[in-house]
Amino acid sequence: MKPKFFVFANQKGGVGKTTLAAHMAIHAHQMGYRVLLVDLDQQGSATYLCTGDGEYHQTDENTALDLWYPDRQIPIQQSPVYGFDFLQASSALDVVDDDLEAAILALRRLETLETDQGRYHLVVIDCPPAPGVRQVAPLMVADKHIVPVTPDALGTQGLLSIIQTNLESILPVNPQLEFRVLINRLKANSAKNHATAKELVEKIPEWIIPHLLFDREDVRTALRLGKPYWELCRDDGQKDAWYQAFDFLLANVPDDDDDPNLRETDEPKDAEAALASQELAAASEGG
Repeated sequence: MKPKFFVFANQKGGVGKTTLAAHMAIHAHQMGYRVLLVDLDQQGSATYLCTGDGEYHQTDENTALDLWYPDRQIPIQQSPVYGFDFLQASSALDVVDDDLEAAILALRRLETLETDQGRYHLVVIDCPPAPGVRQVAPLMVADKHIVPVTPDALGTQGLLSIIQTNLESILPVNPQLEFRVLINRLKANSAKNHATAKELVEKIPEWIIPHLLFDREDVRTALRLGKPYWELCRDDGQKDAWYQAFDFLLANVPDDDDDPNLRETDEPKDAEAALASQELAAASEGG
């Protein structure tokens, strides 16, 4: 069975794309799915979350670049922080941005990738914010395109363009693609934010994920500690919203009925060392 491909992509930065892609992988892993997170952003933010090392992507060896070389093995690693598998970014990933067909072939290698327990149930791809080959090629092989948006003028300004691109360029090639908009970082005390979110829900209800995620410092705190937001969340309503948003996306991914190996998983035993590295890096950034 081919894994489902979920692509988190938006031409606008600062909307929480990497945070949500990582949480998608965390949630699926905790639910017992075999999940692979692929970091295609040369900035390596998802790789940093997986490893706790902000310099980990500063290499062109044993990275996602190897997908472009059929004679190379795909260098899958296990996140010492969260336990799911990941394919790390490289700071040199922009060298592949001139050939769309080659990128599609590279990503299709993930369809038949085997683990010791079988093929992955889910492949989560974190794309760079700039439009280009590494944003378009994943959509050509994806089952779902998740577009995080912040409910404000800047966060939604490119949404119409994304919708048009999907309808006019992607769907004719990949008609199985589902398009979903996830409203993120909604400011609880902002009437404008709430009005914009309401307008989105009313205008494109067929594409909106029906769970609004608020802007909370706990999200950033949790990631610095190597934990998903729901483990620190003090707002039961938001905890439910995060769970339900990712459950909504997982609705048609194979479950226990399709795979007897599916089971809930434990935190990796060596998480503490990676978390210590991550906390040290965060402290250094803070000055």
